[in-house]
Amino acid sequence: MSDSRVAHTNTKVLDLNPEHMFTFADGIPGFEKVKKFVILRHEQEVPFGRLTAVDFDLCFIVIDPWVVYPEYAPDIDDEELKKIDSPSREELLILAIVNIPEGKPQDSTMNLAAPVILNVKKGMGRQVIINNFKDYSARYALWKQEGEPAAAPERSSGQG
Repeated sequence: MSDSRVAHTNTKVLDLNPEHMFTFADGIPGFEKVKKFVILRHEQEVPFGRLTAVDFDLCFIVIDPWVVYPEYAPDIDDEELKKIDSPSREELLILAIVNIPEGKPQDSTMNLAAPVILNVKKGMGRQVIINNFKDYSARYALWKQEGEPAAAPERSSGQG
């Protein structure tokens, strides 16, 4: 018998092997008890993915921030990287958590000030506040009014 777990998604049931899981030793702010996550991606949802809790009914929509904002340059503290075993650039995956307001997907935003960082080789992750958080919005608009991806950064005043 396999020690993998099963995740139910809106489209199918996936058999999850432990090597596809990420452990968040400190959880995610506001969800500190949730430690095990997996990233699920579906062709119909590209460029979005789901950071899905393994043992809880919890899911975060995530996106590669460079898809929307190619100039994104997060300054991640070395101490934060050490907490996920100091991955090389090739082993580091950075994702932004997306907020989709109920009934208003055109107002969706992503959090550039506090991305999720993942060590894909070691299966470790955490959400961090980047050193240059004042340069980025925690509510960066994903779409222009016409429904096209946003192109110019929305600078934060360092609030929220």
